[in-house]
Amino acid sequence: MLNLEQAVQGFTGRYSNFLRTIDSHTQGEPTRLLLGGVDLPGKTIAEKRDIFAARHNNIRMLLTCEPRGHRDMFAAMVTEPVSPEALFGLIYMDARRFPYLCGHATIGAVTTLVETGAIEVDNGDTVITIDTPSGPLQAHAHIRDGRVESVGLEMVPSFVSQTGSLLYIPEFGEISIDLVYVGGFFAMVSAADIGIDLIPANSNKLISLGMEIIEAANRTLEVRHPQRPEVKTVDVVEFYAEDGKGGEGRGTSVVIYGQSHMDRSPCGTGTTAKMTLLHHKGKLKPGQVYRNSSPLGTVFEGEIIRLEKIGNFEGIVALVRGSAVMTGSHQFVIDPQDPFPEGFLL
Repeated sequence: MLNLEQAVQGFTGRYSNFLRTIDSHTQGEPTRLLLGGVDLPGKTIAEKRDIFAARHNNIRMLLTCEPRGHRDMFAAMVTEPVSPEALFGLIYMDARRFPYLCGHATIGAVTTLVETGAIEVDNGDTVITIDTPSGPLQAHAHIRDGRVESVGLEMVPSFVSQTGSLLYIPEFGEISIDLVYVGGFFAMVSAADIGIDLIPANSNKLISLGMEIIEAANRTLEVRHPQRPEVKTVDVVEFYAEDGKGGEGRGTSVVIYGQSHMDRSPCGTGTTAKMTLLHHKGKLKPGQVYRNSSPLGTVFEGEIIRLEKIGNFEGIVALVRGSAVMTGSHQFVIDPQDPFPEGFLL
């Protein structure tokens, strides 16, 4: 006789150690939230991130690579806070690296922790501070009947570091890029310059070209944050277009990063990078609402809430708002006979 309840009990009885996660998606882009379980020393989240990378990189690979994940999976781990005002910290990870900041994953984490009761909040607007490798981040959550309707992130100060840099891409030719910092460095490419529409049907072309641009930028250009010397690589490409139908204040972006991954959401840091570049070009003013669409048509809303200087660069601080929903939970295990305990990618 089949006993399905015994299957559940048998599983939990067979394995004593679990990696517990709750999954969500932020307007199309997944977040696999690891609920702690890893003891990390370090006075800052940046230090904890580096220690995690050095000692527990196998966990990143297990969560984001096959057979438990895939190259398009994004994960984040909840940590204890390191600053007095923060409720928790986040360490971000994808199939390639440990990003310094991720907007969509932060929105997913806030939504998950509020809606599961891990954070007690009242209806209305509440501000939650999160420690990240890029510093504390304020999340403005709008809550109704226990549901998180949206989360607005007050992003870290961002700035344009270079404009009009030329890269040669084999079989494509010369491409002009602008470099923008938002947690990490983005190579910004106008879709009009490359002649490729930002639609899902062109995903393979955009992914391939984006990864080539990342490699070429790191091979030929030098980038460095004036206050954070550890941030010295270009990790993301953003193809962007302005919407003729909606006029000023609307546009579309396709963000490429990780192991040949195209962001399904409008991308929180990507939306900020785009707003930073538009402000630099005199096309976006503080207080003006900007609506940025993803390849799927989902939208983040953003606005510049203040101007700020970063070293010698004139920068901005943006508020970017989006929403997330939970999709499931996992208890990941490593069987002693598993030939792929750290995962793989094809």
